[in-house]
Amino acid sequence: MGTMKLPLEGIRVVELATHVAVPMVGRLLADWGAEVIKVENPSGDEWRILGRNYGVPINEDDNPVFTMPNAGKELVALNLKSAEGKEVLLKLLDEADIFICSVRMKSMQKMGLDYDTLKKRVPKLIYAHFSGFGPEGPDAERPGLDRAAYWAKSGAMIDFSSIGDHPINPLSGFGDATTSTMLLSGILAALLARGKTGEGTFLNTSLYGSALWYAGIGVVLCQEQFGGQFPKDADNPPRPLAHFYQCQDDEWIIMVSVDHDKNFPLVAKAMGLDDYLNDPRFNSSKTMDAEGHGRELTAILQQRFRTKPSTEWAEIFAANDLVYEPVYHVKDTVKDPQALANHYISNVTMPNGLEVSMSTNPVQFSAYGRKAEVQHAGGIGCDTDAVLARLGYTPQQIAQMKADKAVK
Repeated sequence: MGTMKLPLEGIRVVELATHVAVPMVGRLLADWGAEVIKVENPSGDEWRILGRNYGVPINEDDNPVFTMPNAGKELVALNLKSAEGKEVLLKLLDEADIFICSVRMKSMQKMGLDYDTLKKRVPKLIYAHFSGFGPEGPDAERPGLDRAAYWAKSGAMIDFSSIGDHPINPLSGFGDATTSTMLLSGILAALLARGKTGEGTFLNTSLYGSALWYAGIGVVLCQEQFGGQFPKDADNPPRPLAHFYQCQDDEWIIMVSVDHDKNFPLVAKAMGLDDYLNDPRFNSSKTMDAEGHGRELTAILQQRFRTKPSTEWAEIFAANDLVYEPVYHVKDTVKDPQALANHYISNVTMPNGLEVSMSTNPVQFSAYGRKAEVQHAGGIGCDTDAVLARLGYTPQQIAQMKADKAVK
């Protein structure tokens, strides 16, 4: 499959961004065949050092945390405060189809790199901008990272927990990665439109806006006119058949059933709770809600789950074609047969020989190939010389620009 044509071959992308959200857009575009040049400042993307917070290497030849959102790109280091560094960026944009950026817009305007300025120079350019909170309003110019702008401000950090619990502590980059798919969808729509009009456009999204979109059902459910109680009581969930339970082995399993009345007899039989099949407290969701019997049913189910390990319950639910899932630890996924069978996890060998399991782009095409393996992201400016040479700079000019600290 690796030798087949990729769907975005011939598309050129310039990335001026740090951390995860926008770099993950660049990674996805590169996975699908686009030529992506990532521009860092000479000190590098701050995401390069995140791994040390978790005991993961951050060296140039083995930095898996940085590689995850930056695989498959050429890496160029430019000092945009210098005239020469800025001119290199402009030359890259002259040849680009897409510009993806997470630098705050006021800074881009000061440098003359805002869309209104660039579209005069590159009318075909698709300019995709990302921020923490959106382009308008009192928070427009505030810095915003994943856990703050996505999780905390959207309410998900506290309301997705249970009453009495601490706010959840999400994995680093999770909100960024989901936001990247929103920005990517806008870019692809703009690319399709440009094929019809020949004109570029400006588009934007934010961590906060994307969080509200992905939590859209919760935005409706939390309103006072619908009861609006969040976070929920773990011992009294809205639907006991769509809840998580702890098993004999202390592991957790979740059942997911939307239609209580339809599925209660199936679950009761599967779990050996036949005595409750005709219990009027539980076999009608209307009665259960009106009379407040959900807490009772939750307690009965929890007691029953404690009689068998999670593996046995999984076999029982699978045999009865019920929707369930053991609550995995993330470490379990790297060896999960389902993930491996679908190539969702890839074993990557770093240049120094370190082997790391990494997530791969989960979108697969029938008519196009996919990159055979994740490409390690190198050190700061590792491709600067090659990219500058393609732009027409001589070795002497490149050496002088390095001496002037315009590039690295």
